[in-house]
Amino acid sequence: MKNTTLIIGLLAMTLASAPLYAGHGKGRNHGHRYAFEDKARVINVEPIVETVSIPTEHRECWDEEVEYSGGRSRSGAGAIVGSIIGGVAGHQMGAGNGKKVATVAGTAIGAVVGSKLGKRHRSEPYTETERHCRVTRDYYDEERIIGYWVTMRYRGEKFTQRMDYDPGKFVPVRVAIVPLIE
Repeated sequence: MKNTTLIIGLLAMTLASAPLYAGHGKGRNHGHRYAFEDKARVINVEPIVETVSIPTEHRECWDEEVEYSGGRSRSGAGAIVGSIIGGVAGHQMGAGNGKKVATVAGTAIGAVVGSKLGKRHRSEPYTETERHCRVTRDYYDEERIIGYWVTMRYRGEKFTQRMDYDPGKFVPVRVAIVPLIE
């Protein structure tokens, strides 16, 4: 009698658990859960839109007339001309061994005098065309789709899930069956 009760109990447990393994070969046993894959029908898809500000840079250039009032000559031409004139004058004045000393002294004195005279000379005002540029940044708004709210129906129940793409007419789903133990 004990064997018959034991066999009937095992048979009842086997038959009771058979629906849990009826996943047509797709099911996986995850600990205490049983899951299988199926499809849910998509009944609505709403894009999720985000507004993004996009920066753009523009370079603007223009030519501008700039007037210069002149200024002191910084070319050094006065010193050069003065040293040449002073050297020639010193060379003419000196005699014998003193000719070299007079030439060097005349060159040095002429350079100093020519430099001072050149600094007092001012150039004439003049105008130059200069190119100026600046970079400006503008923004424009652009709407971008960042995802989708997908509403699907599975066995009469509606579910909504955020997805990164529009799935089309069907969504693959994983159905998990967990026995209620009270």
